[in-house]
Amino acid sequence: MMQTIKLAVMTARNDLCKINNRQEVNNPQDHNSIILGKTCKKAFVKLYNEEPDRCGGVFCDVLTDFETKTKEFLTRLISAEYDSDFFDIIEESFINPIMEYSCRCSGKMMDAWMGCKETIGDANFWDYLGSVKLRGFDMAAKHLVGMDWRTFWFDLVASRVPWEDIETMLERSMANLCQRNTDIRRGDVKCYSYLFDTIIAHVNDHMNSIGFLPAERMGDSISRVPGVPAHCTQYSNIDSGSEGHCSEFSDCHTTILESMHSVFEKFCVESCKDYYQEKFMGCCTASLILDEALNTSITNVANEIKEIYVELFPENESAAEAIRASFSKSHQHELEFMRNPTCVDSDISYDVTPCTEGDMNMEDEDPCAGLSGKAVRKCKKTQKKGGYSAATNCSGLSGKQLKKCKKKAKKGGQ
Repeated sequence: MMQTIKLAVMTARNDLCKINNRQEVNNPQDHNSIILGKTCKKAFVKLYNEEPDRCGGVFCDVLTDFETKTKEFLTRLISAEYDSDFFDIIEESFINPIMEYSCRCSGKMMDAWMGCKETIGDANFWDYLGSVKLRGFDMAAKHLVGMDWRTFWFDLVASRVPWEDIETMLERSMANLCQRNTDIRRGDVKCYSYLFDTIIAHVNDHMNSIGFLPAERMGDSISRVPGVPAHCTQYSNIDSGSEGHCSEFSDCHTTILESMHSVFEKFCVESCKDYYQEKFMGCCTASLILDEALNTSITNVANEIKEIYVELFPENESAAEAIRASFSKSHQHELEFMRNPTCVDSDISYDVTPCTEGDMNMEDEDPCAGLSGKAVRKCKKTQKKGGYSAATNCSGLSGKQLKKCKKKAKKGGQ
């Protein structure tokens, strides 16, 4: 099995790395791609040749890193002595590189794909798949409804997958995650860093609640947050209703997602309010939960993917519908509570204010600070015309969303 995976990765790398290989004679960038086809490859080559981001080279970069860096990454994780080191490795070696690339390039890559996906059927890859007997694939399955295997799967990939909703979900996610965390007045800390820290805090609190204390070096405070009462980070057991520890992980019969109702209970404890406002309800969280376009697209994608899955595996329709309904109910419940945290037995309230898109929108700071020459003159001129805030409101957007935003800003429509 491992040899098959290695062969597949090597084949894909040899094909896709031609995007990154520009030559004066017999240019590999001009060769056809067995995976992407001619049109899509041309679109991604164009992105690769655009400096300094070279977005289209990501396929080759990922496959090369998979071959050369996966073992090193896993070795570092396994060797991590303390939980804090483990999470630091994930953030520095995995989360940050992915998000830094995504903030620069995800919109451009999605635009390229949306423009060429209808021609993906021209790739030789489909001929290869149709000519070999693939384990687990029935070339005459009922879901093909009379179509040949290639036609059915090409149509599904190019047309049936809800790409427009996925595009909206990606654009809005990046707009929110890539903006500056304006709860922190200085520096350029992005929202994806805040949300990663939020997830880790919830994981640690959850694991602590069920009796799995983290490995800590002296001076670390993962299991106990300084200045925060212990009961604020220890959630009730869903089965027993107690706040005691579980003797075995399997005895708890709970997941991190299912523990959210216990977290919401803590929101309404006076002594815990400051902790949850800072760790869970910062401006980055507010930006995400108040983004109607994002949350609508998430629901639409979940519904459409479920429909596709049921078409492919009709015998699992009941289970698929149960999972979709559970996700939808949980998603809606969490959104409603976090948008307007309401405590029945107290007057505790939370500030649910989105980030302000960076320093430029802060009234007490000079948006032209740090500029010089023509740049500072242009900035001050734009400020006098009242157009500066409109332009900066496009921060964090990409692709079509960025183009629309800038167009509106020029017309004074924001």
